[in-house]
Amino acid sequence: MRNNGPDGGFTLIEMIVVVLVLALIATILVARGPLHSATLDLRGAAQSLAVAMRQGRMQAIVSGTAITVTIDPVHMQYGAGHDARQALPRGLALAAGSATSITFYPDGSASGARIGLVEQGRQVTLRTNWLTGAVTVDGP
Repeated sequence: MRNNGPDGGFTLIEMIVVVLVLALIATILVARGPLHSATLDLRGAAQSLAVAMRQGRMQAIVSGTAITVTIDPVHMQYGAGHDARQALPRGLALAAGSATSITFYPDGSASGARIGLVEQGRQVTLRTNWLTGAVTVDGP
């Protein structure tokens, strides 16, 4: 049986306190801003570059001509052949010794290169197998 006496529910004061606590938590979360991960940004940039490299390989196979994917380290842009250039995120840099161009040939092979992308001490490495043209991404 249900108790309808004075102990049967919450008081108005208790409800106001709960609402105030929830409002305080919401204010802190909004003031903090959106969640941001430098590692995810770096990984996303590496995946985008890997996609452009794989597309360059496919273009070379389909067209029967060599296609070169280039990276402009000054403007931090990349692109395959005469395609539009894509920008890499700010704060990203090429690791020392990284290649700035990779050529893919009609038989599917590649010039075989290593590209390192660095951001805030983290590094992701893109490797191209010279025999198969396969692109792999290693890193965080």
